Amino acid sequence: ARRGRVYLPQDELALAGLSDDDIFAGKVTDKWRNFMKSQIKRARMFFDEAEKGVTELNEQSRWPVWASLLLYRQILDEIEANDYNNFTERAYVSKTKKLLSLPLAYA
Repeated sequence: ARRGRVYLPQDELALAGLSDDDIFAGKVTDKWRNFMKSQIKRARMFFDEAEKGVTELNEQSRWPVWASLLLYRQILDEIEANDYNNFTERAYVSKTKKLLSLPLAYA
């Protein structure tokens, strides 16, 4: 939004009672929280679906995909922990947390 662009589904923003102007304002409101909750729920659903196919990949390809799924899920957790404030708070997984998580993806 800082560059005057919004890469969010306009129809879903409208259904949530939000507009591009709300995004540009950068304020976390109940409407924004509810919108983000639905986006995160859908992302988790896609990740769950993707996870089912990982075992079909060749062995060399599995680990990077598992690692990505694990880390992207943790980013969603961070968005929630930041009270859905992805306007002024960066949702990221710390290096330490990444290093602790990656062996889980390899298992």
